[in-house]
Amino acid sequence: MNFTVVVVDDDNIILFLHKKILQKAKFEESPHTFNSAKKALDFFDKLPDDAKPILLFLDINMPVMNGWDLLEVIHQDGFGKEVHVVMVTSSVDASDKEKAFSYSKVIDFVEKPLDEQVLQRLKLRFLQS
Repeated sequence: MNFTVVVVDDDNIILFLHKKILQKAKFEESPHTFNSAKKALDFFDKLPDDAKPILLFLDINMPVMNGWDLLEVIHQDGFGKEVHVVMVTSSVDASDKEKAFSYSKVIDFVEKPLDEQVLQRLKLRFLQS
């Protein structure tokens, strides 16, 4: 897949688990993992303008800068990177799902943890586009 894969979650165990699931599913051998949205944003800022598109697996509930805050930044006019966001959350609140899909860059909303079915669905979607 021709994407830079990024996983953002404040839980280091979930980060480890998601990295292993991505690798086991042969989705991404070395995903970039960050335990804060701010660290991910710093990483995005350092990417060149012609970088590969970003596939971001994003948690909602995090301290300091949460997933919604990061989505706001990604959707600003001056944000020069192509980003596709998969919300990966423990929230089962229908209003969170509705809010997530109000952002144009959100392509999926799934419950933690990631699983191979979700990844296969994404792979099919991106290989066909």
